[in-house]
Amino acid sequence: MILDTSYVLDLVAKDEDAFRKGVELQEANVTRWVPTPVLFECYYGAEYLDDDDERRLVRNALGSYPTVDVTDDLARTAGRLLARADRDASGDSGVEVNDAYVAAVAEVLDEPVLTSDPEDFETLGVAVETYR
Repeated sequence: MILDTSYVLDLVAKDEDAFRKGVELQEANVTRWVPTPVLFECYYGAEYLDDDDERRLVRNALGSYPTVDVTDDLARTAGRLLARADRDASGDSGVEVNDAYVAAVAEVLDEPVLTSDPEDFETLGVAVETYR
């Protein structure tokens, strides 16, 4: 399972649905991967808020998951997925680059993205799972 930023931030915010899904995945022994673009978004948000408690919560939420670094292969895959989505939209699909990287991880690992906002990942053509 590939964790999207929305899921991690909902865990940090103590969202009951996100927590319940996490327990379900843990009990099923499902590996949950965090792409480095998700790390970036979460740490950026905590730093932007300039809040030590938020930094600690984000660090604790992310610390127990294995990460997936952006490699040349992932960058090529992200570029292909985003270009196809933009082409299909006759210009700009509205999908952000970081979501394309997350989708590339999902495609390469053949795992769904766990998110509360599936639209961009569906546009990119990868499997999605929600927790709401």
